[in-house]
Amino acid sequence: MVKTIRVAVIGLGEFGLLHLNILKNLPGVDVVALVSRNEARAKELAERYRVPHVFQDTDEMLRRVELDAAHVVTEDTRHLAPTLSALRAGLDVFVEKPISHDLTEARQMVEEAARLNRKLMVGHILRFDARCAAIKERIQRGGLGRVVTVYGRRNMARPFLDQYRDANRLYTTGVHDIDLILWYFEGRKPVEAYMKTIDVCGKGDDVFWGLITMEDGSLGVVETNWLLPAATPWRGHILLEVIGTEGTALAEVPGNGLAFWSDQQVEVPDTGYWPSVHGITVGALRDEIAWFIRCLVEDRPIEIPRPAEVLAGLKVADALIRSSKEGHPVGV
Repeated sequence: MVKTIRVAVIGLGEFGLLHLNILKNLPGVDVVALVSRNEARAKELAERYRVPHVFQDTDEMLRRVELDAAHVVTEDTRHLAPTLSALRAGLDVFVEKPISHDLTEARQMVEEAARLNRKLMVGHILRFDARCAAIKERIQRGGLGRVVTVYGRRNMARPFLDQYRDANRLYTTGVHDIDLILWYFEGRKPVEAYMKTIDVCGKGDDVFWGLITMEDGSLGVVETNWLLPAATPWRGHILLEVIGTEGTALAEVPGNGLAFWSDQQVEVPDTGYWPSVHGITVGALRDEIAWFIRCLVEDRPIEIPRPAEVLAGLKVADALIRSSKEGHPVGV
């Protein structure tokens, strides 16, 4: 008989709701508790999704409800406490990326999971994006030859500036491409990071250009800004280019083949990350969460990504940010 995984969702913002919708529609999963500082929202979602328990405090929830796993989907800067509490309560944990904006905190969570022999998966969704995964598979079978450069652009529409202003925005967007760069250069270590930033709108750095040098001289480039017009289709512009000695891979969003045109606007909906089909959230986010549940049911180790890879990406992000502040390249 297949085990039913009892899950709590901690944090009920935009992404917490996506997690809740996916988990409620995955076979073998029972969402038994929601945690949010916004009690009214938690109660409304609990009623809509038929979740029996609602709490405003994670520790209280862990004392009162029997669980197998927790999804930590709070704000980026508030992952530490609920993640440690859940691990120490004997749960496996899925925590959204970035695991933390602080490398010391990230190491603490990874080390605690290892000490307690619990599973800890960090939601680097692009590992489950069909386009990004196809590039990785092509690299692995030698279809691009030796990878020489990886370029990741992740530019956002200006209205998102105010939504992400509590910490360095590189952790919100650029960390995706840092993860891909290291993934595609697997087996080669980053040795130097250099980044220039600009504060255009007076709300903290909103333009980032970073250069990552690998030990063999190969290069990774991270470009991210938050200055695109409000009317930008979807929510921004993403471009991924991998150049090897025998081929090139290119992925672009929007550019997925679906658009709606009217006299007022051109709308390009998401069809890859977390689109809704018949009221159910699907796409890369669903595949990522389903993989976590599969690892729990089958007692597999978490390897997409491995915790060590998560920490390696954060080390690079930290080095890029230090470089931008110090005005020169820094070692990784």
